[in-house]
Amino acid sequence: MASTKLIVKSKTKGSLAKVFIRYRQGREIDLWAPTEFKMFPEFWNNVSQSFKSRITFTEEFTPIEKDKLESQFRNLKTYILNKVNTNNEISRNILSEYVHEFHYPNGINKKGINLNEYIDCFIEDCESNDRLTEKSTRFATATIKTYKAFRSQFQQYQELKNKKCNYEDITMQFYNDFVKYFNEKNYTPNTIGKHIKVLKYMMRCSRDEDLHNNLEINKRKFKVTSNEVKTIYLSEDELQKIYNLDLSDNPTLEKQRDVFLIGCYTAQRFSDYSKIKKDNINILDDGIKVIELTQQKTNETVVIPIRPELENLLAKYDYTVPNTFEQKVNKGVKEVGKLVEINEPVVIDSYQGGKKVSVTAPKYKLIQTHTARRTGCTNMYLAGIPSIDIMKISGHKTEKEFLKYIRITKKQTAQNLAKHSYFTGKKSNNL
Repeated sequence: MASTKLIVKSKTKGSLAKVFIRYRQGREIDLWAPTEFKMFPEFWNNVSQSFKSRITFTEEFTPIEKDKLESQFRNLKTYILNKVNTNNEISRNILSEYVHEFHYPNGINKKGINLNEYIDCFIEDCESNDRLTEKSTRFATATIKTYKAFRSQFQQYQELKNKKCNYEDITMQFYNDFVKYFNEKNYTPNTIGKHIKVLKYMMRCSRDEDLHNNLEINKRKFKVTSNEVKTIYLSEDELQKIYNLDLSDNPTLEKQRDVFLIGCYTAQRFSDYSKIKKDNINILDDGIKVIELTQQKTNETVVIPIRPELENLLAKYDYTVPNTFEQKVNKGVKEVGKLVEINEPVVIDSYQGGKKVSVTAPKYKLIQTHTARRTGCTNMYLAGIPSIDIMKISGHKTEKEFLKYIRITKKQTAQNLAKHSYFTGKKSNNL
């Protein structure tokens, strides 16, 4: 009698591992094939084919996620058995095809399609939710937009070269020429790196689906380019100037200013702080009012204490952030920054087209929606809040990524350290 089992081979706890399906029929047929599912090994019992009774749920793996996976696992097993019973044939390749059909029911058969067709199909599957992330969540709208931007540039490059690129064409020679193409368009290293990152991901996924065996993207020189960008944050004094500015005679600019400040006091991305509603406001057992939301980009749930200025801003709009466009907020906060004279000259060093470019601009011209997130993180850090606690609010998962948001000069660091008992020569009361 035929049977199917879902097996997690990895023993590494705390790390998502690939789930395999095993098909057995009597003693003669015993086949394995990888699925698109990912699972924490410590959560799954290969013998009982069920989740273990004691699971410590996390923000990455919730009870809802568990129920969803259980249902998908049952559906996959049933699907495989029905396909074998209907077609009366099975092999490792056929089993893999059945698994592929299950995960992408509306997609075309990807076996044999070229790289450009694969990119089209990949994006379509992301949009239709037939393809999920490694955490079994939907791809964010912003991520799909990035994939489409890469596709557009990749197509333009091929038209310029009068050649269609396939998997085997993605070599170090191609990489150097592709980067040169972007440099000739005066793109920054970070923008170029974003497109290279998407290409590497597409090539890796297509290789995992047995469409090619090209390993060129694994070479060290096939790297995602990046360059630290000069970014700013607003000090508490500068924020207070913006907060205190009377804009009652300009309601539109006032709304844009308020939305930006809400971002500063929550340390969130615009896509998250611009969508805060009454439903996101909760009161904890000790009476403390907080904002609880799930970040759109990472699907991370964060809980944010509400400081007095934030409380006033939210109450002003009945705890629902008013609708506005990011481009309009970007323009509005620059105007507000100019009105309150945030004029400190800032030297901006950047690379465009492979050349270093230096420009000096007044600080207000550099204020934008993402400045709010950097401002929130930096001011909390300067206030002495431990990094690990700020990360719980900002949603950063690694301290390395978090520290990129901290905009503190060496002079500020020295001033803070000078107050430490090591430098003052005075013993701490805690010692």
